[in-house]
Amino acid sequence: MTSKRVLISGASIAGPAAAYWLARYGWEVTVIERAPQLRDGGHNVDIRGAGREVARRMGVEEAIREATTHEKGTRFIDLNGRMVAEFPASTSDTSGATAELEILRGDLARIIIDAGSKDIEYIFDDTITTVTENPDEAVVSFRKGQDRSFDVIVIAEGINSSTRALLFGDEPVVRHLGLYTANFTIDRAHGDDDWARWYNTTGGRAALLRPDIKGTTRAALSFLSRPEGYEELTLNQQKEVMRGRFAGADWEIPRLLNGLD
Repeated sequence: MTSKRVLISGASIAGPAAAYWLARYGWEVTVIERAPQLRDGGHNVDIRGAGREVARRMGVEEAIREATTHEKGTRFIDLNGRMVAEFPASTSDTSGATAELEILRGDLARIIIDAGSKDIEYIFDDTITTVTENPDEAVVSFRKGQDRSFDVIVIAEGINSSTRALLFGDEPVVRHLGLYTANFTIDRAHGDDDWARWYNTTGGRAALLRPDIKGTTRAALSFLSRPEGYEELTLNQQKEVMRGRFAGADWEIPRLLNGLD
């Protein structure tokens, strides 16, 4: 191949990482993202194993270390807030709820993008609408931009990828594991520290509080359930489900429910 033009759809983690390496090996790289700007939200990502080796080879390991959440580990808490068990952050690639390098998803995305070549083209607020394959190239049409030609298209989108459905017509196969979890961000309280706190209560319900470096606290509410289609509801409907499921629960769960908005 002489031109080596690649289009990557998706600017979260996999897309910018692929862009970094392809540009490094001489490809002309364009990344397209449907969001209007870099999505800086999200919760904790563990950098372990192969991921840590890749980060080291990209030269971003220290940047990740500087941006970690500083989570010291995970403590299981009883009704009165007393510690039942403690699992400190682990340097192991296989054990522990908290990794040595624990970073928010949005911060990791920004670090990877910043580490990439300045020649990588990022296009936000646009999507692929059609792809026409020719013997030597693929002609891509976009929702907003002009048609362009590429040698390779990389789909680095999420589980409900519209581009994958467009090109291959497939749907993701989801195997339910009997658990729903809602992740969100709440105001930091005086009692929040650098330990993740996990609380189990009746009815297969659990709550988790985790530190971040934004001056807020990351929260999660989980409950056991057979598939009910809650993921298809609107955001406000999902909040009502969580309020109903966790009504009457103790510890700091009322605070988490108040923080849903």
